[in-house]
Amino acid sequence: MERFETNKNGTEEKAINVEQIMEKLRENICKRKESTICSAGDIGDFQRNLSTLQTDDGNIQKDFEYINSNWDTKNNSYFISSHRPIVGKFLVRGRELVNGEIKRYVDPILWKQAEFNGGTVRFFNYITGKFNHYNNEIELLRFEIDSKMEELRSEFEYIIEQLRSEIDSRAEDLRPEFEDKIKGDIISEINNIVRSNVDIIAALTKFETLDTVNLDINYFRFEEQFRGSREDIKQRQSNFKKYFIGCSNVLDIGCGRGEFLELLKEFRIGGKGVDIDSTMVDYCLSKGLKVEQEDAISYLENLEDKSLDGIFIDQVVEHLEPSYLINLLQLCFQKLNYGYYIFVETVNPLSFVSLANFYIDMTHKKPIHPETLKFLLTSVGFRDLEIKFVSPVPEEAILQKVSMNSDMEKWTKNYLDTYNYNIEKLNNILYGAQDYVVISKK
Repeated sequence: MERFETNKNGTEEKAINVEQIMEKLRENICKRKESTICSAGDIGDFQRNLSTLQTDDGNIQKDFEYINSNWDTKNNSYFISSHRPIVGKFLVRGRELVNGEIKRYVDPILWKQAEFNGGTVRFFNYITGKFNHYNNEIELLRFEIDSKMEELRSEFEYIIEQLRSEIDSRAEDLRPEFEDKIKGDIISEINNIVRSNVDIIAALTKFETLDTVNLDINYFRFEEQFRGSREDIKQRQSNFKKYFIGCSNVLDIGCGRGEFLELLKEFRIGGKGVDIDSTMVDYCLSKGLKVEQEDAISYLENLEDKSLDGIFIDQVVEHLEPSYLINLLQLCFQKLNYGYYIFVETVNPLSFVSLANFYIDMTHKKPIHPETLKFLLTSVGFRDLEIKFVSPVPEEAILQKVSMNSDMEKWTKNYLDTYNYNIEKLNNILYGAQDYVVISKK
């Protein structure tokens, strides 16, 4: 039933039924409270998924927690009241009326926002569940792969071990054949060397019958052809000039073409030479060197004792008879002053190639063993003896070793080590240094 009231102008107006309006507002509010955007179960699922979400980013975890707690934007906790005892009741109803009118315009916006938030929560809930599902699938797959790899590893190790055993067995079968091949190669190489030099070996004793023959040959030309050029000899002899630095009266016995005398002159070391070959003496005199043509023993006998401060004898002693050599060394000790050096170089008979070449020169008597020459020098009084082997054979002329690498089997490497060791020993015997030097001091 509608009520009308008379205003101050006397006109009747329809009265406002406040209680009826408030009742409708209450009904609207209750309906909106009951209308939820997402159910409690959905949010609970989201929270459970959120708790199991695997991530190392702490900020993402906080974002999920914030969305979970604040997805509903509706303000259902607002309460209208007044502390005034008399007019408070009217104030509350007036405020409720105003609030209701405001909510009629604002609630649709809040409802849409809450609906969007709820949809977002459900989407994240779905994504989180999928993430956990696929993560569990990946972990399961990783476990299965690791298990399969372990099985394959064991199988491969077994196969490798079987192959290694088979290879070792095959290597043992091939070892005798390989040994025979290496031994055969070494023996064949030695036989080839011996056969290639058999004529020289057969001639060793034949040339000894020539020592009583008076050979009339141009020895200067012979040395040019078979010993080497003056420049080469001078270069080799320069390694021993240090033993005569500061000397003023060095004697070069058998000076030949005068290479060492010329070297002494260049370093301002006083020296003179003696030789029985007239061609050699004339050549040295033409070079301005101090040389006399005379027998070495005769020359030394006419010198004062201890008058020499150095004696150099290069490729001479192999031309001498043993008795002459001993007499010569005794005179050298007698004429050399104390504290000075004697230098004796000759052919090395410990080298097969040097011994074979020894008899190219028909004026050679006999090769002298290094220990023999050392003994003779010691016997006449010389001290501090030192033997040096010089004039090595060129690398391309000697026997070559077999190259090895780290991938070889151990037994193969051992046999090749033995082979190379034997090659080195053969090289020392067959292609050792061509000359040796004995250096001693009075």
